[in-house]
Amino acid sequence: MDGQNNCSQEDHKEIKAICYCPKCKIYICNKCENHHLLLFKGHKTLKLDNDINEIFTGYCKEKDHYDILKYFCKNHNQLCCAACIAKINKKEDGQHKDCDVCCIEDIKDEKKKKLIENIKCLEDLENKIDESINKLKEILQKVEKDKENLKLKVQKIFTKIRNNLNDREDELLLEIDKLFNNKFFNEEIINNGEKLPKKIKASLEKGKLINKEWDNNNLNLYINYCINIENNIKSMNEINEKFNGCKKNEKIKFKFNPNEESLNKFIEKIKAFGKIGCNNYSFRECPNNINEKRKYRVTGENNNILIKIGKDNTWMGTLCENELDKSIEEHKWKIKILKSAQDKHIMVGVAPIDFDINSSSFDTCGWYYYFNPSVLWSGPPHKYSYKNSGLSKVNDEIVVVMNMKKRALKFIINNEDKGDSYTNIPIDKSLFPAVLLYNQNDSVEITEY
Repeated sequence: MDGQNNCSQEDHKEIKAICYCPKCKIYICNKCENHHLLLFKGHKTLKLDNDINEIFTGYCKEKDHYDILKYFCKNHNQLCCAACIAKINKKEDGQHKDCDVCCIEDIKDEKKKKLIENIKCLEDLENKIDESINKLKEILQKVEKDKENLKLKVQKIFTKIRNNLNDREDELLLEIDKLFNNKFFNEEIINNGEKLPKKIKASLEKGKLINKEWDNNNLNLYINYCINIENNIKSMNEINEKFNGCKKNEKIKFKFNPNEESLNKFIEKIKAFGKIGCNNYSFRECPNNINEKRKYRVTGENNNILIKIGKDNTWMGTLCENELDKSIEEHKWKIKILKSAQDKHIMVGVAPIDFDINSSSFDTCGWYYYFNPSVLWSGPPHKYSYKNSGLSKVNDEIVVVMNMKKRALKFIINNEDKGDSYTNIPIDKSLFPAVLLYNQNDSVEITEY
């Protein structure tokens, strides 16, 4: 079998096949289908179903392999033939020679059990997906309104200096579109999402059908269906995670705020005038399941003020909503102490996505500057604890600088820059600005620098 999806009849080889006959091992187009059914009434054809991946023939589709799929590779969750598991790696043979391989009969009970679990998973997805799509549509309407309001503001400002700013205005309007598309989503995502219910329903129906008609004589066929359903669920969950990620960005606000004086000052430097940006430094809301000692409140117009409200004398920390973009070479933000009950027991820096607020060791998951003793504190690979920073003590503000290209973190205090405090910071996991507070009612504000 070569896996091509055009009709096997020589006169119809340019016509796309609509079904496949496992007994004849041929693809059949719409012109041949009725003739085949009349001539071979005992043959059961399989409809080509794009939603459940390509047609299953029962034969291996690796190059130069012509054997029946009688084995299962546990490492790759894949059916394979004798050539696939051959100990001698010759040409395309032996791809799975070092894998954990068993006969398909040995895996049937496990796959049947997994199928039942996946049917339940599909039923849950079917119930949730419509709600997710409707919520995304509501968010899209709000985002589009904010987008148009921002564009209107930009256009009003540029009207005053139209003759000098035409080119720059076009650049900024285009940048707005790009930023909104990057931070949120466009209608294409929803359009693709709206296909999911149909795909879920098709997978669900297919799963229930093969569960009902499970036939050990066609075990490789049914196990292949099981594998296809598992792959579809993985794909559906990835899309659903994107939906949830989009919903989290609802609070991001884009701004364009030049004043009247700046318009006059920048008239001769028109190409550099204006800036489109968003507030990347808003704190995460306190989770419901947080330890009572580590309770906190997020306030401020941009959710950029953090207040510890949990029990005193216990470290409490959180991350910002938005991760540090790896494509941007350098990120800068400013931390201002609004209130410190006792000697500025505050740490600031960056932490990875697996930062766990409820963990007893979360303060060593990341890389920080500790205000009070003016020292460095971090987890692996540095493992600093009260390490001398060489920096002056903080009055009430500190600038944090994370260079993604150099993988280096430094702190600027009262315009004092003594270089990188941390180097070779791992960036394989997503990084976020992080703040730790120790005393009750201590509070800080984070802003873009």
